[in-house]
Amino acid sequence: MMEMNGVREVNSEVPGLAEISRSYMNDFIAEIREILEKIEIELVDLEVDPDNPDHLNTVYNSFNTIRGLAGLLHDPVSIRIAAASGELLETLQKYGASASKSAINLLLFSVRFIRKICEDGDEVKDTLFMGEVEQHISNIRKLREDIILEIRQPAGRDTRIGEILVAEGAIERSDVEEILKKQSSVFNKMKFGEIVLKEKKVDVSDIIKAIRMQKIRNAGTADQYVKIPLERLDQIIGIINNIGNIFDSIKGEAVLRFGSNDALTIDASKAFNMVQDVRSILRELRMVTLQQTFQKLTRLACTIIEENHLEVMFSTMGENIEVDKEIADKIVSPLGELIKLLLEKAYTEQDAARRIGSIEVVAYEESGTVHIGITGDQVVDIEEFKSDTRFMEVASRLSILECRLVMDDMDGEGTRITIAIQR
Repeated sequence: MMEMNGVREVNSEVPGLAEISRSYMNDFIAEIREILEKIEIELVDLEVDPDNPDHLNTVYNSFNTIRGLAGLLHDPVSIRIAAASGELLETLQKYGASASKSAINLLLFSVRFIRKICEDGDEVKDTLFMGEVEQHISNIRKLREDIILEIRQPAGRDTRIGEILVAEGAIERSDVEEILKKQSSVFNKMKFGEIVLKEKKVDVSDIIKAIRMQKIRNAGTADQYVKIPLERLDQIIGIINNIGNIFDSIKGEAVLRFGSNDALTIDASKAFNMVQDVRSILRELRMVTLQQTFQKLTRLACTIIEENHLEVMFSTMGENIEVDKEIADKIVSPLGELIKLLLEKAYTEQDAARRIGSIEVVAYEESGTVHIGITGDQVVDIEEFKSDTRFMEVASRLSILECRLVMDDMDGEGTRITIAIQR
């Protein structure tokens, strides 16, 4: 149970106050539990009708009520969870956005965290539990920022950072005008953002968010794009490779016949280098980020977690890492199978009273190789895992894609499956 600060000290001085205080606390906790149950019902309705503003409003008001009750109980952890959840809901309301599966899943986890604190107030003393809470709040804030960046329409070409900061309520327009004057005089060599930070007008996170929004808004429609089927792109790359080989032969022959300083040799070398540049550009056209891949994985993982009533948090990082489009498309299924297998082996048989588990998928690039790591906080039997026919099938499919698959137990700290993709 949660316990109000200072209750014991006051109780020792006022006879009978302990029973009264405990009674009030129990009433507050019982009310929070009832509200949590109502939120779950509303989230089910929201899953069916994600654009319904009434469901959003109800859930938003419920989290606000919990925030107030948690304040009376002097429970700062539940306050932060409820506040972050309320901010996410407020963003969905403000921009008329649909409640995505990711948003609904995060709100469900908010319910579960608060419920655990209601059942056992000592959870907040557990370092692992608090780490999970911090990650959860971070995930909520990230989703909220992504919604803002994705939904807001460009406010015109060349949108300036100052305008964005004013629109976000991070700074007053008068402050922007004052900084612009300084920028044109004494601080003429400093950028707007540098002056704002130097004078501590806004937080660095506000500047970073404004810069990200500026990039999106100023993308405009000036650049024109054409669609090239992957098959045709591969044909072009093949032709360019052949042309490169021809110029390479011509360059070698010219060196033998006329020397390295001959005009023909120099022109052949230039042509060969130009062909190499074209080949590099064409290869870049095949590159895509892992964003869609990770979105599909998140939907799959959350579905499995919900269907099996698991207490597992799922998150991803490194969505902006680029890989070949064909790899990005074909690797979704193997990754999904590995996540499904890990959930089955590590979490479905766990004790129901166990604290919330976690699985994280992280992508990063190192020395020309993209690594995608699937990490779970539960240790499994590595050899048994590898002997599963489903794992062996996945390993075979990844081998065809020229991806290397390794697995380890993180020195007894959990389970990690890593896929290495050569760029």
